[in-house]
Amino acid sequence: MPLSLRGLEGKNGEMDLSGYRDEFPVLERKSYLISASLGPVSRRSQRYLQEYVDAWATHGAPDTVWGDHIFPRMREVKRTFGRLVGADPHELAITVNVSLALSAIASCIDFSKRPKVVMSELDFPTDGHVFLAQHARGAEVVFLKSPDGLTVPLEAYDEAIDDRTALVCINRVLYRSSALVDAKEICRMAREAGAWSVVDDFHGAGIIPVDVHDLRCDFYTAGVLKWLCGGPGLTFLYARRDLLPSLEPLVTGWFAMREPFNFDLQRVEFHPSARRLENGTPAAPVAFLAQGGLDVISEVGPARIRERQGELGEYVIARADEAGLPVRTPRDRNLRGGVVNVGVGQQAEKICHALLDRDVCTDFRGDGIRVSPHFFNTEEDIDRLFEALQEIL
Repeated sequence: MPLSLRGLEGKNGEMDLSGYRDEFPVLERKSYLISASLGPVSRRSQRYLQEYVDAWATHGAPDTVWGDHIFPRMREVKRTFGRLVGADPHELAITVNVSLALSAIASCIDFSKRPKVVMSELDFPTDGHVFLAQHARGAEVVFLKSPDGLTVPLEAYDEAIDDRTALVCINRVLYRSSALVDAKEICRMAREAGAWSVVDDFHGAGIIPVDVHDLRCDFYTAGVLKWLCGGPGLTFLYARRDLLPSLEPLVTGWFAMREPFNFDLQRVEFHPSARRLENGTPAAPVAFLAQGGLDVISEVGPARIRERQGELGEYVIARADEAGLPVRTPRDRNLRGGVVNVGVGQQAEKICHALLDRDVCTDFRGDGIRVSPHFFNTEEDIDRLFEALQEIL
């Protein structure tokens, strides 16, 4: 069993984040600067997953495995995530990915009354795909333009949101530029126009503090794949408690029912909690993996992570400036998420693979590489990246 690092202190009583490097085995071999695409697996996640495998192998009987292990773990993973984002457990549904989460929301909307969906051209593609697919049901998707390729001004939202708007989709952190969006203000605009708001926080959850009740959004969704270090296959969907009784999703399944184990084929009666937005049988092992990542992130805390990422981001920018490489990310740490996009030219994909051959993990978008250090990274990891870039370029 790995050493617990809870409460480990360094200079001036601050938490010694470098101690957490032992929690992530990949850091022994690589400069892992790709957490915005796939967070590394922790020893805790491995231990929790083994707990699931052992229960499955030992007990065999599905009632015992589900009742004594899987369902309690799913309840705990909801509680842990709820504490991170300020949500109550009964306001949280678990689904596989953001696409399913947004599809459940979209299926609750009567587009014949309010057809418009407002989003940004810089939002993650799946958000657009989900709502464009609602065209047959009457949806009209408006993509707000970006004047600089980094962000979209609030004025553009204010002009677009009107009494025909059914929903406003907001990415709190833009995936390519890592620019922060004033989600709370946009949620206010939507609310005052009588429209729903949904915040896609896949690139902000866990690294930028948030309270969904303070945000006053109607829906909020984030997965554990990236900064939460929980692997693919589990996404949370928050729905405002006052809204729950009115939601009747067309995208559904037996786990969304009030009594799924009544096995009633011929009646739909939704669960009173946000579980009504769930669908079929969940991917059980992922809840165990997710718990390990959420435990670590909760232990360190989004505020401390935010502080450390600000330092590391500034170091990436300084090294890029020294190398004469353009930065396609806000330079002010208060306006930036966890990613720094560094321009490397049209061969970005090839460069990204060449870096991987040198055990430096980054990602690429367009003609830039996305450098995404997490709280456990060090300046030495970033030095290794730029030394490798100098060789390659």
